[in-house]
This record gives sequence, structure tokens and C-alpha cells, in this order.
Amino acid sequence: VLRDCLEPMAAAVASGDPAAFVHANWHLHAQIAAISPSQLLRTLYSSLLEMIERHTLSVLPAEGTSLPGYIEERYQLHADLVAALERRDAVETRRLIATHNTQG
Repeated sequence: VLRDCLEPMAAAVASGDPAAFVHANWHLHAQIAAISPSQLLRTLYSSLLEMIERHTLSVLPAEGTSLPGYIEERYQLHADLVAALERRDAVETRRLIATHNTQG
């Protein structure tokens, strides 16, 4: 399921569509939340994602950042995260999550 979520992200990168990328990214995050064994975390994270999606008006790059390059890098980070989750590589998953949370 997570690998399938990467396809629309890759398509958005290829077409240079940051809004489609963000929506596909949120869908991937929702799927990751859905597989969490913690009902509390699943519910909380899903609710936060819904709130963010409802209130996001546009997608803009950070100052000095190329938006196409940024979404390509974020895609690769998410693809690596999905691969680490699939391998059940806890160490690599934690490293990628830390990178995700500090470079985003």
C-alpha cells in the first residue's frame, strides 16, 4: 500500500506539480498512520492531516529553494522511508524520520 502511494508523488515530481505532490504526500502519511498499532496515534495524526489539508491554501518553496528540486528530494526521502519500513529496518527508519523532521 505504501509503495502504491509513491506513484502519484513521483508523477507530481515528473510534472512539476507541487500541489499534487503535497496531496499525494499527505495521502502517504495517512497510510503510514493507518498501519500504526496505536489507535490513539492513528486518530490524532489522521485528524491533524485532515486539518492541515483543509487549511492549506498554496504550496510555496522556502526562500532560496528551488521547488522542483525540493519536491524531488522529498520524494526520494519518502521512497527511502517506505523501503526502510518494508525491510522493517528500525534504525534506518528512525534516521529517515529524523531527517524528514529536520529538513522539511
